[in-house]
Parts: sequence; C-alpha cells; structure tokens
Amino acid sequence: MEKHSSKSGSFIGRHRWRSNLESPRSSFSHKSHHHKSRVLPDTLIHSESSDDLNDSIPLPDDVDHNQILADLDAFAHRISNIQDKTTPPELPDVIDTFSAVIKSKTRKSTVDEDNTFLYESVHRLCKLKTALAEFSNTSQLDKIGKLLRQIMKFMEEELRALLVDSHVSREPKLKVISSKHFSFKSERCPIPEPSKDEDYPGFLEEDISKMNKIVKTMISAGYKNECSNAYSIARGNALYEQLRRLNFEKLNAEEVQKLSWEWLEADITRWIRIIKHFSHFLIPAEWKLGELVFSDDSSIFRGLFVNLIRSLITSLLDYAATVAMMKPSAERLFKFLDMHEALHGLKDAINGEEHESCIDLNSEISSVIERIAEGVVNMFGDLEKSIRHDAAKTPVPGGAVHPLTRYVLNYLRYACDYIDTLEQIFQQSAKLNQLPTSSSSPPEDMDTEKSPLAAQIASVMSLLDGNLAVKSTLYKDPSLRDIFLMNNGRYILQKVKGSSEIKKMLGDNWCRRRSSEVRHYHKSYQRETWARLLQCITQEGILVNGKVNKKVLKERFKNFNAMFDEIHKTQGPWVVSDEQLQSELRASISAVVIPAYRSFVGRYKHHFEAGKNMDKYIKYQPEDIEALIETLFEGNHSTSMSRRRF
Repeated sequence: MEKHSSKSGSFIGRHRWRSNLESPRSSFSHKSHHHKSRVLPDTLIHSESSDDLNDSIPLPDDVDHNQILADLDAFAHRISNIQDKTTPPELPDVIDTFSAVIKSKTRKSTVDEDNTFLYESVHRLCKLKTALAEFSNTSQLDKIGKLLRQIMKFMEEELRALLVDSHVSREPKLKVISSKHFSFKSERCPIPEPSKDEDYPGFLEEDISKMNKIVKTMISAGYKNECSNAYSIARGNALYEQLRRLNFEKLNAEEVQKLSWEWLEADITRWIRIIKHFSHFLIPAEWKLGELVFSDDSSIFRGLFVNLIRSLITSLLDYAATVAMMKPSAERLFKFLDMHEALHGLKDAINGEEHESCIDLNSEISSVIERIAEGVVNMFGDLEKSIRHDAAKTPVPGGAVHPLTRYVLNYLRYACDYIDTLEQIFQQSAKLNQLPTSSSSPPEDMDTEKSPLAAQIASVMSLLDGNLAVKSTLYKDPSLRDIFLMNNGRYILQKVKGSSEIKKMLGDNWCRRRSSEVRHYHKSYQRETWARLLQCITQEGILVNGKVNKKVLKERFKNFNAMFDEIHKTQGPWVVSDEQLQSELRASISAVVIPAYRSFVGRYKHHFEAGKNMDKYIKYQPEDIEALIETLFEGNHSTSMSRRRF
C-alpha cells in the first residue's frame, strides 16, 4: 500500500504549474468577455518566417473562400485517384492563395466573426496530407504540413487565451455554518456551498463552444498532445489560484510535528475547508467544464483530468498522512473524524470513473483514510486509558456529578454525531483485527451481537462505572456515597436516553440495569439516613404498665430533634442537580418521615404542658420538617431552621 512521506515541504515550492499564462493572446472573435481585442503573440506572427509560406502574396479583396475550399477538395480527390505514386503532382495555384488567406487570418490582431474557414481549412489540409503521404517525394507534403502547423499554433494560442479569460470572482466564497463541540475545542466543518454570486469557472457559453470547436479540430488533426498540454496548464493554474486564496500554501506537512495541538487545530480546520471546497465545488466544476470542452473526446479528458488534479491532491494527502502519524490523544478525535469524512468526500468526487489513473489516485486516498481511521480507533484506546488513570484523591463536594462523568458522556455524545463514520471505521478495524484489547469486558446484559462500535462504547461505560465506584470510597459517610453514585448514575442514564444512537448501541437491558442501580442507591440512602431517624420516634418502650413514660418520651423527642438537626446541617450542602431526581428524593423522604412524625406528635403532644415546655421537646411541627426537607440537595451551606409554635 502506497505511503505518503511526511517530508513533503511547502506546497507552493513543490507544486508550481509549468507556465504563467499572463501572456498576449489571440482570438477568433472581435469580442471578449471584457469587449477588448486580443493581440496575437509575436512568436506566432513570425513563426516559420523563413518558409515560403510567408512570402508576400497579394490577396485580392474579393477572395471567394468557398471556391478555395472547393478547389482543394477537387485537388485532394484527383490525387487520391492517381495510381502511380512515384511522382506527386504539382500543387495548384490555389495553394498559394490559400496560404495567403491562412497567413492573413492567423496574423490579424482582430478577426471577423466567421471562423468557419479556418476549421474547414484544417479538414482539407488533413485530407491533402493523407493523400500526399502516399507519394515518395515529400516536398509538397512538407508545405501542406507547415500550413497545418501554422493553423494549429494559432488555435493552440487561442485555446490558451480563452481558458484564462474567465470572469470568476477574485475570492472563493464559502457559505458555511459551524457548530462548536462544547469544551473539546473542536469545530466541525460542514460541506461548503458556493454563494449565489459564485461563477467558477466563469466561462460564457459561447466561449465554451469556441473551446469545444478548437479541441475537436486539433485532436482530429493529430494535435492531441498540444491541445491537452494547453488545457492542463491553464486549468491547473486556475485550480491552484482558487486554493491559494484559501491559504492552501500555508499548509506545510513538515511543520505538523513542531506545532502544538492548539495551533495545529486551526491548520487542520483550514485543510478540511480546502479539501471540502475542492471536492464538492472545484472538482465538479472542472469536470463539467472538461466534459463540455472535450464532448467528443471524453476518454482523452478523463486521463487529462486525473493528471490535472493529482499534484494538488497529493499535497493535501501528504499533509493528512503527516497528521495521522501524531500520537493518538482523545481530544483529537473530532478533527480526525472531520478529516476522515473530508477524504471520503474527495474519494467520492473522483470515484465515478474507471480510468487507470483515477483508480491509482483513489488507492492513495484510501491509504491515508486507513491511517486516519487507525488513529481514531487508537483515540478510543486513549480515552479508556485516561479513565483508568483518573485517580483523583479529593472527592467532589456534595456528592455532585464528577467532571470525569460529564467529560466522558459528552465525549461519547458528540462522537455519535459521526455515528456512520465511526461504525464504518470500527467495522473495518474489526475485519483487520486491529481493535485494541480493552482492559474491561462489556456488561453481562450487553448484546453480544452488537456492532464493534457498540462494544467499544460499552467498554468505555464499564470502565467509567468502575472508576466511579472507586471514587465513591473517598466519601466516609455512607449516605453521601449513595448520593454520589445516585447523581452520577442518573446523569449517565439521562445522557444515554437523550442520545438515540448511544441508547440503541447499549440497548434497553443496559438502561433497565442502570435504572435499577439508581433505585438501589436511592433506597440505600433512605435506609441509611431516614430509617435511622424514624427509630427515634418508635412506639416501643414508651408505654409502661399502660402508662406513658414521660422520661422516655422526652428522650425520644430530644433524640429526634438532635438527629434531624444534624442531618439537615450535614446534608444541606449536598447536591442533586437533576431536578427530577431531586424532587423524587424529597418526595420519598417526606412520604416516609412526615406521616410517622405527624402521628407521633399527635399521639403524645398532650402529655406536655403548652408553652415553653412543649416547644422544648416538640421543636418542629410536621409542616416545619416538610419545609426543611424541601431545602435539601441544593448545595446550601447554611439554611435557616425556622419553626412554628403550637
């Protein structure tokens, strides 16, 4: 498989086109796009000046072009019927007149609009050349050949002039909408669309028609190479100029390894925009132009087209291949995925033809795509490594959602924006047995028939679960440990349910198991905190011989007040950021505590004298307890303990 060297250097230095086309130009027409006459190059005016073709021959004012063509047809027909091919016939006088007309038409700086004579002349000259080639003496053949070359040189220059005389706007305009990927500092590059005033390549229909006639004429006359060369140089320069205006020349593969990722991100973004503009706009526009210009010779254009774009594509591939060699890092995933998609777009743009050169070029693109894909797979390995090695020794205050949980779930969520690309990458990687061995196994309820990407996502989630379990041990209070696990479990569940792609990959069984775990932590928290509080107001031991033991009753109320105050003080700063979970927790606590406390107070409050004595032991009304429960899990470090009096 072909590899791309990272030692590519500056794009400009290695890929300049071979000529500068800002030269004087000739034209068949007195009109151009700017309504200015084009001047014939001096090199053309004096070409073959030593030949007798340029001798001064008076040209009558009333030359009949049709008669000249008819006389040439008659001469060609006559010599083609001569049986003795040893002695060629003398050229008729019409050849001298014909030469003078050709000389006149190919020397004028402006010409009349009737261009038919030159095209028809080429047809007659080719017939004469073929007929005279059967004779042994070649002096007449040389004269006809020089006439043909003079017209071909003129047509070649006219083709060059037409090809560079477009009215495309000076700056390529991209209409794009970008979206930020939260904290990953990544900007996805959507496919650019040409703005309404974009007119690349900027040729009028009449000029394309002229090019088409010239190309057909030159190729039919055996001047395919000259025609192809003129077209390739002109359109190659036009393509390069479009990319140069997008800062194409600033992309330097040799600098990739020297740049920090922050600087390189901007570079890669530029590369992505360039390659997408190239793939979705410039290539189709150039293909359409070439198909029109070479309408009768499409096979010639296909080979020419691939060679036309190969140099630019090779430079873009060199840059991508060098980026792919970088050490895999999870933060680089999204840029790599953008590059992968951009390269597939490039491949699709040139994939419609079966020309051998096109197949080779697609092979080069595929090679770089594979390296980018390998980097993507390794970046998931780096994500797993980051999770395993995230061993913070300080617990998150209040048992809140851990930053690692937020990072991983948002990472996976945004990665699923590229779900089709990732599925393709991991499927291909699985076929090549390149998937890195994960240190964790997918959950037991994970469907073994899931895709390789789904297995990778499940592996990441399993690692996160294990890491959070270890982090929960940093909390010495079992209740706070449950709050921490409940918070993170609920956050994970909500994020998974909020992403149809992740939910589909992990499956319903996984979601049910996660919901069950969150409920388990909920019950454990309630049992650890509030069940113990209710033990303070149990009926057991209050009645002695059918009478209320006031000492025990007072102790029960004192213990309840003290424990509730401690719970409120301790758990006031705890955090449950999910509003639904927060509401569910408060409701479940109230449902357990309030009825029991109201019943206990209602049954025994008459054993206390009204006033100060009652307030001393029955510190809170049931409504006070309920109001204070509603202040829990908001992260408040101090909450006023207001209460109602009897």
